[in-house]
Amino acid sequence: MQKKLGIMKRAAFTLLCAAGCLGLLTATSAVFFFALGDSGAPEEREDEIPAEQAAAPPASSGSLVLEDGFVQPDDWRLVLVNFETPVPSGCEPELIAVGSVQVDKRIEEDLTAMMEAAAKEGLAITLSSGYRSTERQAELFQNAVEENVELGMNLEMAETVAAESVARAEYSEHSTGLAVDLNGVLETFDETAEYRWLLRHAHEYGFVLRYPEDKADVTKIRFEPWHFRYVGAEHASKMRLLNLCLEEYLLYLDAQTGGS
Repeated sequence: MQKKLGIMKRAAFTLLCAAGCLGLLTATSAVFFFALGDSGAPEEREDEIPAEQAAAPPASSGSLVLEDGFVQPDDWRLVLVNFETPVPSGCEPELIAVGSVQVDKRIEEDLTAMMEAAAKEGLAITLSSGYRSTERQAELFQNAVEENVELGMNLEMAETVAAESVARAEYSEHSTGLAVDLNGVLETFDETAEYRWLLRHAHEYGFVLRYPEDKADVTKIRFEPWHFRYVGAEHASKMRLLNLCLEEYLLYLDAQTGGS
């Protein structure tokens, strides 16, 4: 009889322990799920995103789309000539010879000062090209096309590839007299001390690297380390500070004035 009572007591004790463990497990689970629900699962908090953040525009791709009816800026230093904007009608610069090339007379003083400043530091900046007539530009473009055809390209591809390095006639800023090609138009010019000096000081004399490597998607022209463009010291310094090419800078100025 006592043996049976012992068995029954052990059984009852076991059942009580089991019930206690089950209760503890249930309580722990409740606390866990309560905490999980209070943490804010993403699908339950989407409506709490600030309205201004939800309405934020997507990041720019860096590409440029100039609107139809683009109006050239009043400042002659900022005249835009690129892959889709031709030389403005009536743009006939008064030319002056600097070394072996011609440029717009209004940039001669700053151009000469820049070359002289580099020379004082033992560097030689030479002029390879300046003003070009539209006829000369057409000749250069056609030569590039013919070279590409000889390489096996069809005419359409030959013209497309040529346009990445040689502007079509009437779409070259060389025709404004504000652009210069330097030191032999060499692909390796960016490896020279002269190029590095220009990156540090050209803006002081009003010049900017017109076709930077990281702006090719905007300018539609591949990197040309030798091609510099006059925009005036004020604009050149700001473009350098903001890391903007001319197309981007004009849009920036337009935004600053509210598009007026």
